[in-house]
Formats: sequence, structure tokens, C-alpha cells
Amino acid sequence: MLPQPAEGCRPSVWFRVARIGVELVLGTGVSLAGELLGAYAGLNVDLLSGREAGLGASLGAAVGAILAAGPAVWLGGKAMGGDGSFGWTMLGGAAGTAVSAVLIAIKNTTAMWGLAAAMPVLGAVAGYELSSHRHKSEAPAPAVSITPVLGPTSVGLAGVF
Repeated sequence: MLPQPAEGCRPSVWFRVARIGVELVLGTGVSLAGELLGAYAGLNVDLLSGREAGLGASLGAAVGAILAAGPAVWLGGKAMGGDGSFGWTMLGGAAGTAVSAVLIAIKNTTAMWGLAAAMPVLGAVAGYELSSHRHKSEAPAPAVSITPVLGPTSVGLAGVF
């Protein structure tokens, strides 16, 4: 079982760093698998259409990254007690994929492909953490409550306003 903050306490900075670490590890593993699966599917589409060096592998890798990075980061954050938004996490992953496409368009080298592979995960983590509340607000106390009373002279219910 992963460590969870106690009710009513605010998570420490180190707990948030550990949560980001889990998001990065889970996001990287699942995102790379999604990118490879998407690139493989795109390459097969290219080969079936008679083009060996078509756009399918690149588009497949991008779609795989978008579909894999966001949910993996969101699940890692939820497992560590975070409350980030799924939509913002997916949007961050898509923005990271767009940055990857721009980086590869600028310079198409092996090092740039490695950096570009990390961008969807970094974007998803940024989206999750920016949509997460740093300190969870406490629930307001109820305005009226009824409490059972047992005393030496009375038994019943008491209202507290």
C-alpha cells in the first residue's frame, strides 16, 4: 500500500516530490509503450499502403504518446493521494506531444528524439500538478447538529447551533 496523508493534514513538500516521482516513472513506462505501439501500428499502415517511409510511424507514435502519457500520470498521481484533473493532465500530455513535434521539426537527431519522447510525460505531469490543489480545503462545519445527551438528570437530544 502506498503512503497516504492522514485526514485533515496537509501533504508535505517531500510527499509531493515523491508523488511527482511516481508520476514520472509510471508515465514514462506507459508512454514509451504507447509510443512504440502507435509507431508500430503507423508503420504497418505505411507498409500496407506501399510506402516504407511514410508519415504513419511518426503520427502513430504521437497518437500513442497522447493516449498513454496522460492516463498513466493521472493514475500515478491518484495512487499517491493527489487530486489533479484528468482533463488538464490529458491536455498537458497533448501539449507536450506538440512540443515534441516542434523539436523534431527543428532538428531531427537521435538526441532530439530522446528529448521529444520525454515531452508528453513532462507536459502531463505539469498539467496534473498545476490542476492539483496544494492544500486541500477542509469541509465547513455543519451549521446545525443534533447530539445525543446522557446525563445524571436528563436523557435525550441536544441541538448545537
